[in-house]
Amino acid sequence: MDFERIRSHVPDYRDFLTVDELNESTMRLQREFPDVVQVSEVGRSREGRPIYCLKIGNGSKNALMFGCPHPNEPIGAMTLEFLTRELAQDAALRAELDYTFYIVKCIDPDALTLNQGWFKGPFEIYHYLRHYYRPAFHEQVAWTFPVDYKRVHFDSPIPETRILMKLIDELQPAFMYSLHNLGFGGAYWYLTRDIPELYPHFYRCVADMGIPRKLGEAEVPYATEFAPAVFKLLTVQDEYEYNSRYISEDYAAAHHAYGTFSGDYANRAGERTFTFVNELPYFFDPRVSDLSASDRSRRDAVVESCAYKIRHDEDLRPVYERVLPLIDRADNHFATALKERMASGTGSIAAQKRWAEENEAFLAKATVAQVFDNLLVSRFFQATITSLLIRACEMEAGRAQDEAARRTLCEAQAFAEQYLKDECAYLESHMNYQAIPVKKLVTVQAECGLRAAQYISKEKG
Repeated sequence: MDFERIRSHVPDYRDFLTVDELNESTMRLQREFPDVVQVSEVGRSREGRPIYCLKIGNGSKNALMFGCPHPNEPIGAMTLEFLTRELAQDAALRAELDYTFYIVKCIDPDALTLNQGWFKGPFEIYHYLRHYYRPAFHEQVAWTFPVDYKRVHFDSPIPETRILMKLIDELQPAFMYSLHNLGFGGAYWYLTRDIPELYPHFYRCVADMGIPRKLGEAEVPYATEFAPAVFKLLTVQDEYEYNSRYISEDYAAAHHAYGTFSGDYANRAGERTFTFVNELPYFFDPRVSDLSASDRSRRDAVVESCAYKIRHDEDLRPVYERVLPLIDRADNHFATALKERMASGTGSIAAQKRWAEENEAFLAKATVAQVFDNLLVSRFFQATITSLLIRACEMEAGRAQDEAARRTLCEAQAFAEQYLKDECAYLESHMNYQAIPVKKLVTVQAECGLRAAQYISKEKG
């Protein structure tokens, strides 16, 4: 496969497409390539928006690709925007890969619209955070597949998840690409199983695009590492056992009020589908991949990070509890997500602290990347809780009929707005970050996805 040629075809994307723009592009592609591209409506979202699937090619194996299982992660939609056109116009590429491709650019259009405030820039951390939205776990496509493990029993998939379940069951894909990304950090990958032959290609691709790998702390403490920045796909089982060990089994059961992910569901009866994820950041600082030794232990860095998270919780909780009766509405998805985050925050912090304190390896000097992850990147992600508080109050203040209630909501919103601005000012002063051009992000996700798909196609003959 000529990856240099494919790289050269990636358009100079400058921003992210909205739901309407993605759908318009899908219909345009079908009109341009009517003999190659078939578009079907595979279902409707909770709010009635159509969800479209493109069928491209006629290979011997099925591949399923879908974007925005997390709606604050539109890089994947742009990657699929590129790949659908590339596959449609390149018969040799389709023949070499030997898949029939089923591609859903956006599986959660309702929630994606709630992020569109930052899609056109400016690409700065405050603007991103101010317009941020990520649903509660039980409202996420990514984590509402049925699961039954020990005391975790979930069988309430949302309509968008049911669409993917139906596609997975009917297609039994040999290859599945669930497209994700993160707000700040470096590149990393998740795979169903260890395939070392692929990793040098992944590393070279991000290096060519000037994107560092994430070499500090893993996304979660219980991640299984195959290679630097390459991990086994996360499972409910891993999370459950981690929480049971470091908190209690009661906590593990009570705080997993959601399901599992698509790869787990596809292989519930034995491995038949290889699932691939390539996480990429919008923003990075070179320290995310700095493996030189710092001046503190890894344990100290984790404990200090936990202490900050507790202070953050203590700062927001009185305001949150004051407005909770006013924002707790079924259609206020910002409030639903906020409630989940506030309910689970201190428990997860306690688990992380105990994990570091009980592991003797954490007495060693932390790398610069590990310190940066713990003390700065974690603050970036903690700020998303403040963002949800702002948006939950903003939504209710805009429709409150009672003047006293509106005043309370506006005061809480103003407090959270200032808190977020102060946090962003701190991050700006302690980070040397830059936003990664969308074109480079798409190039990496497209190439890594195609390399993984090619490997699996050859392996399955």
